[in-house]
Amino acid sequence: MQKLFSYTFSQHIWRIIPDANPGSGQWAIELRDTEKKIASVAILDLSKEGVIWQGIPEGMDWWASMTAFSNGTFFLHHYRYPDLPEPTDLSAFSAQTGEILWSLPNYLMVRVIDDHTIEVATKTAVLFTYKHCDVRSGSISAQSESQPQQENQIILTEPVRYKKGNSFFDKLASFISKETGGHEPISIDYLEKRPYIIFSYYIYHQDKTAQYLLIVTDRGESVLHEKLSEERAGIGRSTMLLKASTLVYLRNNNEFSSLTLS
Repeated sequence: MQKLFSYTFSQHIWRIIPDANPGSGQWAIELRDTEKKIASVAILDLSKEGVIWQGIPEGMDWWASMTAFSNGTFFLHHYRYPDLPEPTDLSAFSAQTGEILWSLPNYLMVRVIDDHTIEVATKTAVLFTYKHCDVRSGSISAQSESQPQQENQIILTEPVRYKKGNSFFDKLASFISKETGGHEPISIDYLEKRPYIIFSYYIYHQDKTAQYLLIVTDRGESVLHEKLSEERAGIGRSTMLLKASTLVYLRNNNEFSSLTLS
């Protein structure tokens, strides 16, 4: 196992989405400046160990949100009516330059089909109509029922969360306590990438929560144990992500970190 890449932003990391292409090392990061109410995007390339683009995409306001990333193109949902928690429009941008490629009013992202095609939906009255959309041009075509659907590949693995009351929690918490010299978890995120077993867990510390990352092998050998953040107001979501052999996790809400699990 080796450290692959770490990068610290001045804004909070709000969302992380990998390129859906299994061979790509690019990740799209949604950033938020909570004081100035500014949302922005950064694209990291782990193979180049750097940021290839960072900025505010055209039309991205505080209410917009990143929804997908595929084949060097990232997609934003826009909310025309901030009082309503439903996206209304979809736009696509180049990950290399941040340039807008196209915009589709009244369409929503459904899923990535392949490198060249996404599925989108538009709402009429209370019903959704589903279409295919060309990633590069934004052109819409009718979805053919006879067209074979590509099998969904598992690109990203997210951890399973265990809390007190779950039947497995006490066993995992006891293992973590033994490995860490007495830490008593209040919440545990669990991932496996054999031979590695990965825990992201929280403990109470002086009326606040602190988050740690623990990696051991299935033979019980300790590989990594480090504090990721402290004096947190609560427990985060999706505290780590696994794409192929790349583990991505956050430190202190604004530092993107990754490890190669070899």
